[in-house]
Amino acid sequence: MAASPVVVQLAVAFVVLQAALGTNRQIVTGNPAAGSFLSVPTTVKRYENDTVLLPCYHNAPYRYVRWSRDDLLLVDSRYPDLRTPPRMRLWPNGSLEVTEVQTDDTGDYTCEIMTDGGKASQHHAIEVQFQATAAIYPEDPIDIRVGQILEAVCQVTGMPQPYVKWTMQVGHTMEPLALFNERKLNVLIEDRTFSGPLQCTATNGVGEPASAAVEVIVNFVPEIEVKSPTVHTRIGETGLLECLVTAHPAASIHWFHHGLPVVYDRRIVKLDTLVTKHQYYTVQRHQLAIRSLRDADLGQYECKAGNRVGIAGAQLELTGRPMVASFKPAAEMSSPTRHNFIWQTESHSPLIEYKLKFRRVPSGNVTPGRRTLPQQFAWKELIIPSDGSYGPLHSSGYTLEGLQPTSVYEVIVLSRNRYGWSDPSNILRFATGGEVEIEPGSEADTSSSSSVQTTETLEYSEPGDGDGGLIMDNMIPTDGFDYSMGWGNGHSVGGAIGMSPVAVSCLGLSVAFAIVEFFVGIKHLGDL
Repeated sequence: MAASPVVVQLAVAFVVLQAALGTNRQIVTGNPAAGSFLSVPTTVKRYENDTVLLPCYHNAPYRYVRWSRDDLLLVDSRYPDLRTPPRMRLWPNGSLEVTEVQTDDTGDYTCEIMTDGGKASQHHAIEVQFQATAAIYPEDPIDIRVGQILEAVCQVTGMPQPYVKWTMQVGHTMEPLALFNERKLNVLIEDRTFSGPLQCTATNGVGEPASAAVEVIVNFVPEIEVKSPTVHTRIGETGLLECLVTAHPAASIHWFHHGLPVVYDRRIVKLDTLVTKHQYYTVQRHQLAIRSLRDADLGQYECKAGNRVGIAGAQLELTGRPMVASFKPAAEMSSPTRHNFIWQTESHSPLIEYKLKFRRVPSGNVTPGRRTLPQQFAWKELIIPSDGSYGPLHSSGYTLEGLQPTSVYEVIVLSRNRYGWSDPSNILRFATGGEVEIEPGSEADTSSSSSVQTTETLEYSEPGDGDGGLIMDNMIPTDGFDYSMGWGNGHSVGGAIGMSPVAVSCLGLSVAFAIVEFFVGIKHLGDL
């Protein structure tokens, strides 16, 4: 069934009315001529304490006019006795004046008039612009653990609506958080550096930005720093173990020896010192002092710190073993088949002997790794007796002879006293002089010299036997300084430092190694 012309006309009229409402914000009932407003719908933006005049001009006389705000009646000309709100005044032409506008005056205002042609209305708005304000919730300091999610809300007011920015102290600087106008914050606390003020800032272009902050206190598992994990001492002296503990809340400290709690007495004393008391953490120095050391006091210790967040521990060793030896420049020049070594170590007990380990590095293998080497490239050991002096500084030397010219060697040294062997020294790498054949593609420069070639400093750990760590530069003296002063013992094959039965024995070993390498070389030539 087709729609009648009357229905179609009503539909068109409704569409026209909707368009009028959307564009002119005017409503007309009765005669369409009643909608002839001379004023236009207006949104007035003012600051506080300004005066606003909302127009309501019509081309026809009106019988009455009334104003409302957000559907709340303000004034009606038909009822002059009706109390007008403070700071508001109705003018004879129908306009409404609002003086000293406040934030409460913000809203939608409607002017409604009655004329002979019918009722008509027009809409206006007032936006009172004011400076932004900000507040953070929760307001109290926030206690939170590492690994938890921090939640906070920034409540803001202001007209226009403020833009919100979050910043947080990370370390010693305020870092912006990657949020874009978000009033709710969720951030993962990664470590203790997140302690500090959390701040939100609201900006709307009116006056100065507003900020609010709250303190964030991060609770974390104690952090232990040990500057000397191995403490060298000797029986009868005082041993001192130390660990530095950073924590919040403050940690309690316990010492363990071979897994058992240390029993304190007059001889074994625990010393605790407050180093730093910061707003967000404390740093304490904890020492274990053991007087008149006994053999039973030596061994592994553990400094264990705990608070309500967790427990952490650090291992320390109290030992009488010698310290790691270090190589020193030798005063005597080396040759293509011999190399001089001097080393120094520290031991609180007399040294018994040294172990000198050396090997030849295969050609082209500048950075040894996990590999299977022929016997001629395996580690060789020499035991060198000490002179038994008390030290604590001990120096010694040795000369390796029968070396292959134009070859690269590595050497390490260990020291032993009554408590055992020291850890291996850093690996010293040196090259014997002569014509060095460089393989194609090698980064080394071809050189011919009777001096020793310096090689680069590298670092690696030899698998299996745990020999050494850092590869040291080959050290060839140029100053002629006499390092023999104060030596505990010196050995030299060939009499550079002085022959002794021990040196003769070591000479025999060196010659034997040289003969073995000589015949291996001849056999290799025969195979060719």
